[in-house]
Amino acid sequence: MDKYKIGVLIAAAGMSSRMKDFKPLMPMGDKTVIETTIENYKLLGINRIVIVIGHQGYKIKELLKDEDIIFVKNESYETSHMFDSICLGIKEIANTVDLLFITPADSPFVQQFTLKKMLEEINTPSIKIIQPSYMGKNGHPLLLKKEAFRDILDHDGTMGLQGVIAKMGKKCKNISFEDPGLAMDADLQKDYLNLLKFNEDKRYPTVDMCRRIQDYFHMTDEVKRHCEKVAEEALNICRQLNNIDTKKVVAAALLHDIAKGKPNHAKVGAQWLKDMGYEEISEIVAEHMELNSISSAITEKEVVFLADKLIYKDKLVTINERFSNKENMYKNNKEALQTVERRKKQAEILYNMIYGSC
Repeated sequence: MDKYKIGVLIAAAGMSSRMKDFKPLMPMGDKTVIETTIENYKLLGINRIVIVIGHQGYKIKELLKDEDIIFVKNESYETSHMFDSICLGIKEIANTVDLLFITPADSPFVQQFTLKKMLEEINTPSIKIIQPSYMGKNGHPLLLKKEAFRDILDHDGTMGLQGVIAKMGKKCKNISFEDPGLAMDADLQKDYLNLLKFNEDKRYPTVDMCRRIQDYFHMTDEVKRHCEKVAEEALNICRQLNNIDTKKVVAAALLHDIAKGKPNHAKVGAQWLKDMGYEEISEIVAEHMELNSISSAITEKEVVFLADKLIYKDKLVTINERFSNKENMYKNNKEALQTVERRKKQAEILYNMIYGSC
C-alpha cells in the first residue's frame, strides 16, 4: 500500500454528554484517550491526520500543539451529529489522500493487524468501504477509498455512515476480526472503565481469546491438539519453577504454531501476534523453534520451547524420541542436521537445568 496516500480522520467534536466528562482528554495510562488513538495510527506510518474539534476544542489543540495535525472546527457541535463532523473532515483532507480511516477519538486500541488487513482488503477494485466487526458487532475505524467521499458528502445524514453503507451495498465489505478494540469506546462511565481494564490486561490474550485466534487463522484440529498438549506440559514445567507467569506461558503455548504450514512459521506467527498487540507472546513464538540464547534463569520463553520439544503431535515423548525422526531424515544433509542437533542440545540443556539429567 506504499503507493497510496493514507490519512486518518478523528471525530472529536462531541459533547460527551452521556459520559459527563470530556472523553478525548480522559486519562489512558500515561497519555490521554485521544493521544493513544493518534499514536496507534502513527505506528502504522500514517502522518496525514485531521481532527474535527468542537466542544473544548481549544484544549485538544493545546494538548497536541507540537503534533503535525490539521484541525477543523465544527461550529455547530452542540446541535449537529458525528456524521456532520465527518463530512467537514473529509472536505478538508479529500484532495491529499487516496485512502482514509475514520474513527471516533475514543477508539484507541484497534490492533495493527486489523488496520493492515483492512488496507490489504480495500485493494479489491469493487470495494469502496471496509467496515470491521468483532463478534458480530460493527466497529471502528471505517476505511474509505477516495471514490467513496462523494457518496458520503451527498448523503442526507439519515442513519449517519451506516446509512451510506446501506445504500452502497456490495461496494462495502464487512470483515470480522478477533480484535476487541474494534467494539470498544467510552460513551458511558462503565465503557471507560472497560477501556482502562483492557489497557492493563492487553499484554496477552485469555485462553478463550487464544482459541478464537486459532480459529481465525484456521488452525487445524491436529495442530490445536498439539498446542493444547504443549500448554499442558508447559504448566507441568512451571510447577518446578518460581516466578514464571503461567498466563503468559499458556497463551504462548496455545499460539506458538499459529502459522503452522507457512514458510518460516515461527517468524510469520510472531509478526501476526505482534501486530495484534501481543508483543510479549510474539517474542516467545518467534523463538519456539530455536532459542537465540538460553537465559541463566529460566523464563517463559524457555518453558514453551522445552514443552514443545517434549510433545510430538499430541503425545508426551522424550527429547531423543522427539528428535530421532528429524535426525534420520536429515542424516545426509549436514547443514540441516546441524540445525536439528543444535535445537536438541538446547532442549537437553534446559531439561537438565530444570529436572537434572535426561
